Amino acid sequence: MPPIVPDYTNEIPSLQTEPRKTKRGLILLISLGMALLALLVISMYLRTLTQPPANFPIGTSIEIEPGTSISAITQQLEDQNIIKSGLLLYIVLLTNYEPENVKASTYYFDAPLSVFAVADTLVTGDFNSNLLSFTHIEGERASHVAENAAGVLTDFDAEEFMKLASTSEGKLFPETYRIPKDFTEEELFTLMLETYEKNIAPLREQFKLVDLTENEVVILASIIEREANSVESMKMVSGILQNRIRIGMGLQVDASMEYVLDKPLRELTAEDLKMDSPYNTYLYRGLTPTAIGNPGLDAITAVLEPTPSEYMFYITGDDGNFYYAETFDEHKVNIARHLR
Repeated sequence: MPPIVPDYTNEIPSLQTEPRKTKRGLILLISLGMALLALLVISMYLRTLTQPPANFPIGTSIEIEPGTSISAITQQLEDQNIIKSGLLLYIVLLTNYEPENVKASTYYFDAPLSVFAVADTLVTGDFNSNLLSFTHIEGERASHVAENAAGVLTDFDAEEFMKLASTSEGKLFPETYRIPKDFTEEELFTLMLETYEKNIAPLREQFKLVDLTENEVVILASIIEREANSVESMKMVSGILQNRIRIGMGLQVDASMEYVLDKPLRELTAEDLKMDSPYNTYLYRGLTPTAIGNPGLDAITAVLEPTPSEYMFYITGDDGNFYYAETFDEHKVNIARHLR
């Protein structure tokens, strides 16, 4: 009689099933954990996006033109570092507000805001009640900016502004600024320098192509701003003055003495032009020690992109047109013909 072998068939399923259930449960637990972690990361990322950027432009006016679409507005605010994500602001505006209630205007942000606060400001904020237009024209000198600002701002000291701005002549960028009535000297000075940087930054590669430092470009542009009166004449005068610099000839411009004496060009006398001053470009060759005003973008661009010519002389005729000459004799003829 063969030996009796125990039958373990009923036991085998229990031996195999238990590990499979444990493994399946572990996989499910890991998947759930990863999903929760992903949700946490997404939540933290979205929360970060709602916060203002680290370089939020405090004290800056942002102008939104009429007719600008919601998507363009949100992209503009992202580009100007008011928000981190234009897409997120777009979603907030569409889901929480009526898009037609977003108002085109000038917005002034005196503190960093979350994306929700920015959305609320665009729709319901008191965005324009404390702003005025302050225009600083091309070629205007720092002292005139100080005087004009003191006349319209409630808490502004012209002398304090000049302490800040006296060494930055040429870099107080001409613009119509939308600012609060209680803007301080330091805030206006900082805003003008920031506006200069914003406009000049795209030109920095061109600066490398001319034989002038950035400071020298600004000085020459300030002279051109006072000597010429149109984009075309600026580029022509720029070419002529750079021709003179190239051969070591004096610039011989009246505008630099206008700056020193702080008197209109038409009031300058022959005696004024004999005054011994480093700003007297009839007596001293090369550029003036500093800028003689604050040039606009056209004058700065004219230095970088002068019109090449063989001309060495120019005048502005009584009719307002410019007349150019290659030689001094031709220059004298132009004076006789076009100046009374």
